[in-house]
Amino acid sequence: MKTLVQEHDLEKAIPFLLARAGARMGNAFSKALKPYGLSLVEWRVCASLQHTPDQTLSELALHSSNDLSALSRIVDRLATLGLVRREKCGTDGRAIRLALTTLGLELTHEIIPLAKHYEAIALSDFSASEVKLLREMLLRIYANATPLA
Repeated sequence: MKTLVQEHDLEKAIPFLLARAGARMGNAFSKALKPYGLSLVEWRVCASLQHTPDQTLSELALHSSNDLSALSRIVDRLATLGLVRREKCGTDGRAIRLALTTLGLELTHEIIPLAKHYEAIALSDFSASEVKLLREMLLRIYANATPLA
């Protein structure tokens, strides 16, 4: 019996292309973050808390794409650096809300222009409508992938 072998060109596969583009951008931005004393995942936590303050760890895990155990260690480090604070939730005494400290907010605001610069370079030959469409498509891919999680 003859086995049917399907061709698969990895370099045209969407998951590979997304991962490769993300890795290139992430690696470059990680190097730019070194003088600030932050890793890429720590930056993402700060950026997420800057955009949406007072998140629970579970909410932050969704917004920063980190698993809870890794995120807990990241938040511990950021708290040790004085960048993040934990506060008990007013409605649920067991829940902890996370927010940037004044120092964390200042550092995040200092880095935001750098993050925007790196994004602008990566998107430099895209039109505004292409950038908008790309964002919409990436959000759709993420939503479509929910059953795979």
